[in-house]
Amino acid sequence: MGVTKKAKITFTCEPDLKNGLEDWAQSESRTLSNLIEMVIRQAYEIHQKLSSPTEATITGIPVTEIATETETPPATKAKRGKANKEAS
Repeated sequence: MGVTKKAKITFTCEPDLKNGLEDWAQSESRTLSNLIEMVIRQAYEIHQKLSSPTEATITGIPVTEIATETETPPATKAKRGKANKEAS
């Protein structure tokens, strides 16, 4: 394997999500890492366009429609980690 200049990010997710993402990646002949980068890149581009007041549409869809579809769901109560337990 060659050396990459890309930044590395680690995150955790539910096993069902990981399994689903692996199936999706395999169906597109991608690595899991490549699929996740693609999905995050697309979400980031939408975020950047929604943050720009000069963008009227994104891929022909009015920004107002995309904003409605991509609103963040209400926050759920986070599990307490080690750092939070020590602070208590």
